[in-house]
Amino acid sequence: MKKPKLALILSIISLIGTVIAYFYLPDTIPIHWGIDGKVDNTGPKYMAIILGAVPLAIYILMNTLPKIDPKRENYKKHSKAYRIFSFYTILFLIIINWITIIASFGVEMNVGLFIPILVGILFIIIGNYMPQFRHNYFVGIKTPWTLADETNWKKTHFFGGYVFMILGIIIMLMGIIQNPLILYMGLTVSAILVISLYVYSYLLFRKMSKSQKNK
Repeated sequence: MKKPKLALILSIISLIGTVIAYFYLPDTIPIHWGIDGKVDNTGPKYMAIILGAVPLAIYILMNTLPKIDPKRENYKKHSKAYRIFSFYTILFLIIINWITIIASFGVEMNVGLFIPILVGILFIIIGNYMPQFRHNYFVGIKTPWTLADETNWKKTHFFGGYVFMILGIIIMLMGIIQNPLILYMGLTVSAILVISLYVYSYLLFRKMSKSQKNK
C-alpha cells in the first residue's frame, strides 16, 4: 500500500477511534506537558476531537499544496521525499493524539521520554530526506535567500539535512537523560543550529553575489 493511502486510512481510523473514545473520556483531558514531562495544562474533552481531526486535516493540506504551489512541477522531482515527510508527520500527530487519549484515562506514561524520542525520530527522518526537496514555497527551509535562488536552496537544504539529524539526536538525548542542565544545554545548542541555517544561507548569498560581481 502506498504511503499517501495508508496515511489517509490511518487518519480516518484514528479519528473514528477518537470519536468513540470521546464518550468515555473525563470532562477534562491533558492537552500539554511541561519540559519535566508533567501535565501543565488541561482542556475540555472536545479538544480530543480537534486533536483527532488534525492528522486528517494535515493529510488534506499536504495533498493540496502541490496543486497550488507556483513551483508545482518541482514536486515531481521530490515526490518520494514529500510522501515520506507527509506520512511520518501525520503518523507522529496520530501517535501524539493517542498519547493524549490514553493519558486522559489515567494511564501513567513517561511522556517526557516518549515525546522527545518521537520528535527526534521525526527530525532524523526529515533530515535524511531534506536534501531531496526541490525549490518550492511551502515545504523546506524558507529564507529570503533560498526562495530567491535555487542553488542557495539546494546547498542550504544539504546542510540542513545534517542539522535536522543532529537536532533529532539532541532532542532524543534530552528525553532519555531528563536532566535540567542537559535540557537547557540541548535547547541552547538547538537554537544555535536553527540560527545557523539562516546564517549559512545568507553567507552563501553573499559569496555568490561577490562571485557574480567579479565576473
